Amino acid sequence: MRDTGTHQDVRAVRGLFAAYDPAADHPVDPVTMERNRVEIIAASPRRRRNPFAPDRGFLLRPAVLGTAAAIVAAATLIPFVFQGSPPAHATPPPLPLEVTIDERTEAAPRLFALAEAAESAQAPPRDGDVAYVHTLEWTFTYAQNADDGRMGWGILPEDRRVWRTPDESGVEVVVTGEADHRGGDRGPLDFLTGRGSERFVWGDGEGGDGMFFTWDPPTLPTDPEELERRLLQGTGYDAGTPEATLFYALQTLYTEAPIDPEVQAVVLRLLAEHDGVRYAGEHEDRQGREGELFVVEDTGAQDDGTLERRIMFDPDTGMPLYFEVVTVETESGEVEGEELPMMNHYAVISESAWVSEVEERP
Repeated sequence: MRDTGTHQDVRAVRGLFAAYDPAADHPVDPVTMERNRVEIIAASPRRRRNPFAPDRGFLLRPAVLGTAAAIVAAATLIPFVFQGSPPAHATPPPLPLEVTIDERTEAAPRLFALAEAAESAQAPPRDGDVAYVHTLEWTFTYAQNADDGRMGWGILPEDRRVWRTPDESGVEVVVTGEADHRGGDRGPLDFLTGRGSERFVWGDGEGGDGMFFTWDPPTLPTDPEELERRLLQGTGYDAGTPEATLFYALQTLYTEAPIDPEVQAVVLRLLAEHDGVRYAGEHEDRQGREGELFVVEDTGAQDDGTLERRIMFDPDTGMPLYFEVVTVETESGEVEGEELPMMNHYAVISESAWVSEVEERP
C-alpha cells in the first residue's frame, strides 16, 4: 500500500470515530509523536516492566468509545503494566462476531415478559462484598507507533476480569488475544497482542486512583422513575434519546457488578416504556448462549452519523448476556476493507458474582 493511501486510511479511521474519540483533537505530527513518546516513557513504572519488552511507545486508541471502559483506555493511553509471564491469548469460540438482524419490531411485550422472568429469578449468592465481573470483549482498535507514526487497525480481543470493593479499591486482570488485522501496518497491533497477562491494581480512591462504582449497587432504587433518573444522570453522556442513554448506562452497570433481579426487572419495564427500543429477535452470543436481542439508535454525535446499541437478555432469567455497539451510518467515509454496519465493540458478560476477596473466583 502506498504511503498516500495509508495516510488516507488513517484519516478515514479518525474521521469515522472522531465523535467518540477524546484524542481526536490531537493530530499526529512529528512534534506530537515525540512529546507523546517522552511522556509515555516518563510515566511508565519501569520497576514493574518486563525487561524483555521492547522499549518503544505505542498509542492505543480504541475506536468504540461507547463504553466507559473504552473512554478510560483512550484517555489514559499508556502506561501498560508488563508482567514477566509468557503471553497467554484469549481463545473465543469460533462463532461469527457480527449479528445479522433481519427486522426490528415492537419490544414492549417481550420486555414485560422478561421482567416477569427476572422477578422470579434467584438472586446471585452474596458470599462477600467484592463485585467480580468476567467479560470477553472484542474492540475495533487502531494503534500507532509513537516513534515513527506507523498505524494499523483491526479487532482486538480481551479476556477481562475485574474485582471492585466497597472501599474503592480493586484489581483488573486482562489477557489480550491475537488481533484480527484489518488494515494499515500490522506491527503496532502485533505489539498489543504480545503483552500476555496484565494486572492493574487500584488504590482506595485517594487522589482519584480508585476502582469506583458508577452506581453503588446497594443503593440502586426499585422505584422506576427514580432508577431511570439515577441511570440517566450517572452516564455523563447524552445518546440523543433517553432510551439510547439508558442502553449506554446499562452497558456500564452490567460490567461493574452483579445486578439484583428485582432491579433488573425494573430496568426491563423502564425499557418497555420507550418506543425507540426495538426487538431484534432471538440470537446467540459468542459463547453459544441463546437470548432475546434489543436495539436502540444512538444519535448523540449527530454530525458524524449513527450508532446502534444492542443488548441481549436471557429469556429464562431476564439477565444480560452480551452487548454490542455498531456503526450504522457515518459522514466521515468508510474505512478501507470495512463495510457498514461495522462492529465497534462487543462484550460477552461471561460471569458475575459477589465474592469475599479480591481475585477470588466463584
